[in-house]
Amino acid sequence: MDDTRRAILRWMTGVMEAQGWSAGAWARQAEVTPTNITRFLRDPARGSVPSAETLGRLARVAGSEPRFLDETAYTPVARVPLLSVEQVRAFLELGRRAGESFIAAALSGGARGIAVDRPASRRAFALTIASSSLNAAGVLPDDCVVLEPLDVLAPQAGDVVVTVGDGTVCGYRFFPPHLLPVSTDPGCRPTPIDRANVAGVAVHITRCLRA
Repeated sequence: MDDTRRAILRWMTGVMEAQGWSAGAWARQAEVTPTNITRFLRDPARGSVPSAETLGRLARVAGSEPRFLDETAYTPVARVPLLSVEQVRAFLELGRRAGESFIAAALSGGARGIAVDRPASRRAFALTIASSSLNAAGVLPDDCVVLEPLDVLAPQAGDVVVTVGDGTVCGYRFFPPHLLPVSTDPGCRPTPIDRANVAGVAVHITRCLRA
């Protein structure tokens, strides 16, 4: 088997195992014919390789893509959707499996994605910080933060957590029983954890320097 086929096979089997998807389930979400996957998986050495369009559709749903280059030279990249406050509120009301489907649908539906060079769960997503609640810690308004939900990653003292309010997204340091701002804005005050709608723990940050 050549390196190209080996890379596609490794990616396909890895996605299906991690997501708990069958070939049919993955194909339905990507809106491709299941035989495009099954023919290759049955005989990866000689079977028909999925077309570039099929691989693209599968990759958008999976949030990852085949790695054709040397894995030791290039860090694998994950992609998570950038959600609105309304989308996050809807997501937080869902169970684990439904939440995973929500994130996959956002990726496949054309939502702006944030690429991160670290592993991400199937429930990870990104938000745009809308306040100066962490500006003294270097997190500025309009920065994008990648979050893991609390049921995926439990916050520890000192972690950055992000809350969603009425159209606002704020970041805080997690110091139970309060969330503490690190800000130059005197209007930013500690918030009791039990009164905050915490969306998740921040694990990555990106900043656009030019639109």
